[in-house]
Amino acid sequence: MVQNMDSATARPPLLADPLRKNDALFIYGAHQPKPFIFTYLQECVEVVYGPSSNPENEIYMDRCRFSGIAVHKRRTGGGTVVLSPGMVITIIVGERWQGAYAPQVFSKIHDAMIVVLAGLGSAHIQKSGLSDLSINGKKIVGSSLYLQHDPFFFYYQSSLMVSSDLSLLSEYLKHPPREPGYRRGRPHGEFCTTLNDAGYAFPPESIVLLFQKELKKFL
Repeated sequence: MVQNMDSATARPPLLADPLRKNDALFIYGAHQPKPFIFTYLQECVEVVYGPSSNPENEIYMDRCRFSGIAVHKRRTGGGTVVLSPGMVITIIVGERWQGAYAPQVFSKIHDAMIVVLAGLGSAHIQKSGLSDLSINGKKIVGSSLYLQHDPFFFYYQSSLMVSSDLSLLSEYLKHPPREPGYRRGRPHGEFCTTLNDAGYAFPPESIVLLFQKELKKFL
């Protein structure tokens, strides 16, 4: 973590230790021109939970241990997720504008994603709940957020299900204790879908490059 700064420019640490999932990218992005956008392909299966989550209540910990699946904590809020190959992960660090709290930040970023994906021909994507994107009523993007006051930044991360294995969700996650209204009690496999399953045969690699190149234009 960058802490040894000149006294004239010193600020409180951007993120407190210990480092959590993607904290290193957040710290790096905090020192780059804003908005800082970084996208990558998820390479392995792992479970990630937020600061308000109870792993024992939300994760099949015994199955994770048996399968050797890593379980990580993240700094940003939101529910517990399974990350797996076929997902595009997006990290954004930006300066918060006046009146920008979670709903406004999520909305602005997701409007940009909808526009960029529409350029590929993907229709019917819409904002759902506080922090999701869905297609035909099924979730394709889940996201989480950390809001900081000094400096006045936001730290956003999301996973877009492009061609991932949805069976992993019910394998390692219990039904969540909290859910958005549009879920309507549906199990993971009925609540989520992928872009490929929705009829849009985009390789995840192309979306990584597209988001990295185009998202900034709309933020």
